[in-house]
Amino acid sequence: MLSRMGKAPVACLAGFVSLSTYAQQDGDIAGAGPHLEEVTVTAHQRDYRADSASSAAGLDLTLLETPAAVSVITQDILKDQQVNNVDDALRNVAGVTKFKTGNGGEEKFSIRGFDASQSIYKDGARINNALNASNIPSTETANIERIEVLKGPSALLYGQGEPGGIINYITKRPQLQRYTNIEVLTGSDSLYKVEFDTTGALSAERGLAYRFVGAYEDSESFRDEVFRRRLLLNPSVAFMPNDRLSLVLGYEYLDDNYTQDRGQVLDGNIVRGYSYSGRVDEAQFFGIPNYNDKTEAESNRIYLNGEYAFSDGWRMEATFSQTDNDKTNVDSSPGFLTADFDVIGPAGSPDENLVSIQPRKTVGEGEARQAALKQFIDFEGPAGIQHQILASLTWEDFETRTTSFRGDRNVFFNVASGEYFTAFDAAELNDPDIIRATDTVVFRLNPPNSSTIGEFEERGINVLDYIRFNQQFSVLLGGRYSEYEDITNDFTDEDFSLRAGLVYAPVDGISFYLSYSEGYTPSGGLLAIDEGPVDPETSVAWELGAKWSLRDEQLLITAAVYDIDLEDVPFVTNPLDADGNPTPEAERRYDNLGAIASRGIELEVVGRITENWRVQAGYAYIDSDIADGGLGEFGAAFPEGNRLPGIAENNVNLFTFYEFALAGGELGLGGGVFYQDEVYISTENRGRYDAWTQIDLAAYYKRERWKAQLNIRNAFDEDYRLAQALTTSDFFAAIRVGTSMPRTLTASLAYEF
Repeated sequence: MLSRMGKAPVACLAGFVSLSTYAQQDGDIAGAGPHLEEVTVTAHQRDYRADSASSAAGLDLTLLETPAAVSVITQDILKDQQVNNVDDALRNVAGVTKFKTGNGGEEKFSIRGFDASQSIYKDGARINNALNASNIPSTETANIERIEVLKGPSALLYGQGEPGGIINYITKRPQLQRYTNIEVLTGSDSLYKVEFDTTGALSAERGLAYRFVGAYEDSESFRDEVFRRRLLLNPSVAFMPNDRLSLVLGYEYLDDNYTQDRGQVLDGNIVRGYSYSGRVDEAQFFGIPNYNDKTEAESNRIYLNGEYAFSDGWRMEATFSQTDNDKTNVDSSPGFLTADFDVIGPAGSPDENLVSIQPRKTVGEGEARQAALKQFIDFEGPAGIQHQILASLTWEDFETRTTSFRGDRNVFFNVASGEYFTAFDAAELNDPDIIRATDTVVFRLNPPNSSTIGEFEERGINVLDYIRFNQQFSVLLGGRYSEYEDITNDFTDEDFSLRAGLVYAPVDGISFYLSYSEGYTPSGGLLAIDEGPVDPETSVAWELGAKWSLRDEQLLITAAVYDIDLEDVPFVTNPLDADGNPTPEAERRYDNLGAIASRGIELEVVGRITENWRVQAGYAYIDSDIADGGLGEFGAAFPEGNRLPGIAENNVNLFTFYEFALAGGELGLGGGVFYQDEVYISTENRGRYDAWTQIDLAAYYKRERWKAQLNIRNAFDEDYRLAQALTTSDFFAAIRVGTSMPRTLTASLAYEF
């Protein structure tokens, strides 16, 4: 049993001390000279393929050696697509589905048909979870070097999480080689953005390097009333006196001011069903003007990473990060008008064309801390069998405090006239606590109607061994013990997770693999009939795959077939009380009755087809359904055999670029096609959103140190919808609708030196 809190951070601090001590004591190291992974900035040689991904197994393995499907979004494709949010970046990964987020801070994705919103990491540290999802700002992309997506249950390395996989944002780090890039972007919806990235040596003799990444954005939206102003500052320093020691210290500041946009609504009601009707257009804003635009979020993150190689076969790594988030979420959300749960007043009724909107405000703050101490040991055993071992101790702690306020009356919006109004009298205007958003919208915020405090810790210890028997056969074996403690609700979950993999490489450049992995997700404090917490959800995944490296390792093809089962899903056991009425939320009790299954096929092609032609393409088939149904939280129905909302059976992504020599520079022409099948709106599977195809176009011209670029997203103005989330019932789906972004143009001018 791991002790409660403290040992992991102390161990990591001790690790940092030992790194410095060994650096001072080892005379050979002192004379080895400065070292850091060399980064060469060539004229404009871009590549979409990555050779490895640290997120995949935590070991120094190539993608061909890794017994799992791993996708890497490199810096080059981020630049070619002029990615300004992680939503656009992750559409390049087969098996990843984007959900509706509006303009808020919560990032919602699924991987292989399972929620990944609580499995988002930055430099290996979790940044999003059920406690702080509403308190964090959205991710800024200017300081992201690459994005790694590990598919399948990942409890062995990352502890609790959904079985689809994890998303890890890798930030830019200091380099000794001098490099600076300044880029100005402008475009549709009054977009203006400046990005600045500079790195180099503070002292080459001592191995001291710096990096500073900054970005400022001021933009509006295709949606009425919506804007964003965002500032990123990310300085970092590195100390690399030799080829064995590396210390990196960084600080990231993000200030985000924007309009909270919860998306749009569906027409209809619970009796005849819901659909997106002609009474709604993509530009309509279903919040309160001059109110939702006061949302602001601030994030401060400090991170420290240290590595020391005791010898060629023994290396230690210690990491620590702490993130403090503060957010004032000024919000308003549509509700229901009739007993049949109409969101928009039915034609011919007294409420015709009206939408009822409730003002809200949430003030929250959260802290996240993560520490890890890892030992890497490589050695050759009997019969020439080689071992690459990872043994690690990890600790993470999350705390959050949230206070919520609700308005004392509803605001009404007329979808036909575009007018907002409330009932009020002239005397109220003298009240110092009154909020007057417009001349016709007046309300107060009532005293706090809820206040929540949450804290959890997770501690884990794991051992992983990658065994190379010869050039053809390798085996991955590992296990992790995790202890999850919900301090607020006073309960503890424990789990032991296994992972195993077999890799067969018959010839150079080709490998086949078979993988088995396990995962778990805590119950979140839901109570069983005996008043104790229900057991964690558990998951098991099998995966069979092949990888083929072509054209002198310039092109990588990956194919995978998988089967994932999520079991022990908690469902309500007492939906009705003794009188046959719905049981109040506080009195509901749960049991681990449910199960969700996902089976699928994935194919990815990434890299260079020719020296001048690069491509990132993928196809995913996902067959995801509710294996054992029931009633979930908030009364959401999970009928057995139904598909989960928002998950399409077939998804296609293709993005490609071709370069030409022109007038002493390089001209690049490219574009992409992104396709998704129709999806269900909610778990009830009564309504669907249509299939869609989005086409993007792009071009750039670079000569010497200058680069001009133009990107057109959704070039043919495809209009489509995005679902709210995997567990959305008809009720929530009707008031949380994501919409496509119309055709947008982004132009940029960059100078590097």
